Amino acid sequence: MMITLYKKTINGLSAAMGWLCGIGTLVMGLILFYEVVRRYFFNSPTIWTQEVSVYIFMWCMFGGASYALQKGKHVNIDLLTVKLSPKAQSKLKVLTSFFGALFCSEIAVQGWDMIESAVKYQKHSPTPLHVPLWIPQSALFLGFTLLALQFVVLIIEEIAFIRTGERDSVQEVNH
Repeated sequence: MMITLYKKTINGLSAAMGWLCGIGTLVMGLILFYEVVRRYFFNSPTIWTQEVSVYIFMWCMFGGASYALQKGKHVNIDLLTVKLSPKAQSKLKVLTSFFGALFCSEIAVQGWDMIESAVKYQKHSPTPLHVPLWIPQSALFLGFTLLALQFVVLIIEEIAFIRTGERDSVQEVNH
């Protein structure tokens, strides 16, 4: 079924991005450790570690958002919603996820516009690395695109629960 394939694909991409972000965080930590050793023990700071670390952080932050949503780890203020019935909570999740998907789609479009501008005008970082800016800007576009698609998965799962009153086993683990 097409919906099942969509859910598996998006969940798989989000999980892969979560895994890559974990590795990215480790690499970022190692890079910063390297900088500390170079700076304080050998009095020889680098010119690249801060910039590369910021780019890795951007990719991890934007890329990992869909994984966090998939696992139900986004900030959730539930003071009032926990008092609602499970179906009412699901209806509210559908509504908020719809607006979340719209918002993320708009940010993704803006991210795409930034990439187009960076490529068109050949923008580079004003640092010795001279990184083409479309590379770090791609994190915004890809991260928010995947986040919007993950919101759609959440909508599909919540609508299925509203209709059947049952959650599939994969979703129960994630919520």
